[in-house]
Amino acid sequence: MTILVEVFLGAALLLVLEALRRLPGTANRIVAVDLLSVCALAACVVAAARSGHTAFLDVALGFALVAFLATVCWAFALRAGMPEEDGP
Repeated sequence: MTILVEVFLGAALLLVLEALRRLPGTANRIVAVDLLSVCALAACVVAAARSGHTAFLDVALGFALVAFLATVCWAFALRAGMPEEDGP
């Protein structure tokens, strides 16, 4: 079962890397990098399932918190760099 999950995870990783390469704009690339972090989280969960060590789940939890905060910070930084819109 885990081999099938690993194959799908590898395919998802390749698709995300191709999207990161092809997508225009900073916002699209931020979303692609966030998807890369989701692939890393899934790899940690698969490693925990395969090895039986729960330490991988602790790593996944910590990484999820850091990845979420990083995505939010990049979104704020992107918005701060945008020119302000004129009112109606």
